[in-house]
Amino acid sequence: GVAVPDQSSPYGVRLLIKDYPYAVDGLVIWWAIERWVKEYLDIYYPNDGELQRDVELQAWWKEVREEAHGDLKDRDWWPRMDTVQQLARTCTTIIWVASALHAAVNFGQYPYAGYLPNRPTVSRRPMPEPGSHDYKKLGAGQKEADMVFIRTITSQFQTILGISLIEILSKHSSDEVYLGQRDEPDRWTSDAKALDAFKRFGSRLVQIENRIKTMNDSPDLKNRKGPVEMPYMLLYPNTSDVTGEKAEGLTAMGIPNSISI
Repeated sequence: GVAVPDQSSPYGVRLLIKDYPYAVDGLVIWWAIERWVKEYLDIYYPNDGELQRDVELQAWWKEVREEAHGDLKDRDWWPRMDTVQQLARTCTTIIWVASALHAAVNFGQYPYAGYLPNRPTVSRRPMPEPGSHDYKKLGAGQKEADMVFIRTITSQFQTILGISLIEILSKHSSDEVYLGQRDEPDRWTSDAKALDAFKRFGSRLVQIENRIKTMNDSPDLKNRKGPVEMPYMLLYPNTSDVTGEKAEGLTAMGIPNSISI
């Protein structure tokens, strides 16, 4: 594993690899989401009894288990959903998967896979057998070896289709709503306590943005940029960009509120 339990840490775990950008940024984003979820739930569920008596919530959880995941409904690892803590962990996980986790694996695709030889989508021919014509060309110089490779991987037409798809998947729209933002906050709720909690969530995310920028500039954290000097920004929330202008297009940064492609 990359982490061990540590009650002295504000996150409850201690990373074993200090210079691991995904883990470092992901952990603090998870923490911010979890704090927001707990603060919100505490407004409406002051105790476990209130949660247990919430008929709609319990019906939702029953549907999640028995209908959405009917093949797994009898597994013993399902939370019983009888405590506020269980609901908080469940909601945090759902939000994390649909926002930060997806952003980390999706919006960085184009810088690498946009150059098809890095990650060909198909192999049209088998590996050259020893003694074959193509096998001999592999040892005849770089140009000859490259031609064997090109004839094997994705065709030109398939390449255009594949890269176009990757480009679309990796782009942010100008009207993207990022984690910690709402397009119409006043229409979401009139509860001042909930609005204040959400505002604190956004403020924490902006602080995390500044933290990420500082770490990316640190000469001691070499993995933050790597040998190509490309800073790790995939888990940069972009909450502070209220207009969406900074992260429009192929930016390899920004965490949308949900999977929005």
